[in-house]
Amino acid sequence: VIMKFNFILKSNLPFISLFLLFAGFVLFQPGRKISLNMTAKVLQNGKYIVTKGVVFYQVAGGLLVTHFISPYENLVITNSVGEYKIYNKEENTVTQSQGADYSSENSFIYYFLSGKTQSMGLRSLGFQLTDTKIEDNLVITTWLPPLNLSSLLSKVELAHENYQPIFLGFFDSNGKPKQKVYYSAYTKIGNYNIPMNITEFQYLAQGDSIITKRSYSDVKINEQVDDTYLSFKIPVNAKLIKQGY
Repeated sequence: VIMKFNFILKSNLPFISLFLLFAGFVLFQPGRKISLNMTAKVLQNGKYIVTKGVVFYQVAGGLLVTHFISPYENLVITNSVGEYKIYNKEENTVTQSQGADYSSENSFIYYFLSGKTQSMGLRSLGFQLTDTKIEDNLVITTWLPPLNLSSLLSKVELAHENYQPIFLGFFDSNGKPKQKVYYSAYTKIGNYNIPMNITEFQYLAQGDSIITKRSYSDVKINEQVDDTYLSFKIPVNAKLIKQGY
């Protein structure tokens, strides 16, 4: 979220992988922005958790804000330099961290809006393309991880259909699936086709899995976007409950 491969590498930050989507040719000018509603359904151990919110993105500074509405209300804020904050309005508390891993430029949203869907950020993260094949009108590429990830991953597979990514799969050091992501329900925003549905399977060590489906709707761009949360400032008296770098 977390490409924000942080969902794989930082399991204690599951909501980072909710930061996906967007684009538009018109968004590459300073100050351009986009928002859309998000519903995330998470299935684990036979139980559903439904999270709803609105995602905002501003090109200038790579500001990415998610306003979670239910089952609780809070704000998750990050930017291109990796300043990451979670603000709980009811308790007036803030959790913050900073680092390259948290940058909005490592998120799905950045790759889609910048048109970098050919490798989905794998190349920029040091992955090496080792194989390309065509099966049933799909272009399937295989990528090997850089040294610093070789103990966690053996390979990544990426599938495109009509030049659009429809599948991204991560495999552990034993070659078993670690995470699979499917993209569907593409819609045109500006000059780009963007998936409105993203379904993710995270395979756990004990054999269970977590299934997450994110659906997006009500896309707004530029003047249509409500600036309330893009311009939101965390109160100076908010209690800092965690900080990491």
